[in-house]
Amino acid sequence: MDDINSTLKHLLSPDSLAQAEARGEIRHGFKLGEYHLLLQAGTYCELAARQPVCALPDCPVWFAGFINHRGHAVPIYDLACYLSPERKRTPLERAFRLLLLDAHPGTAGFIIHTLPQVLSELEPEPDTEPTELPASLSAVVSRSWHRQGQRWHEIDHRALLGRMKTEFQRSEQQ
Repeated sequence: MDDINSTLKHLLSPDSLAQAEARGEIRHGFKLGEYHLLLQAGTYCELAARQPVCALPDCPVWFAGFINHRGHAVPIYDLACYLSPERKRTPLERAFRLLLLDAHPGTAGFIIHTLPQVLSELEPEPDTEPTELPASLSAVVSRSWHRQGQRWHEIDHRALLGRMKTEFQRSEQQ
């Protein structure tokens, strides 16, 4: 059993960006409105089907609530609302999926309305500022890539979640 666990741990462990580029590793990306967002190489992710989200009162509109995922409470965020504060949350009656990132106990999820894409053969873009992104998102973009005429922005989801948690705490204090 230990051999199986060590093999799984090796297969699921995050690689460095250089190793991922050298191997032409498959990456995962998702569309959020007009933006194409790419997860960092080696990010553990899971797609969960639509399920009840337990909302909490008096929370920012972009914090959707919690789900029960394998017996653990997992926070769920609506990135579309986070990027456009004037926007109201999409009714959860509309079709959606949950993109769950990282293993327990650090799991968090984003509401997405389209299926993620599996990407390979990405070409790095020159180091330029992603001007078309909202400031709250461009602050967590580590680099941009090109594939078949589309620009994909690689996000540091942990930095994004950290920013969201900080804003959440500030809103509680007001």
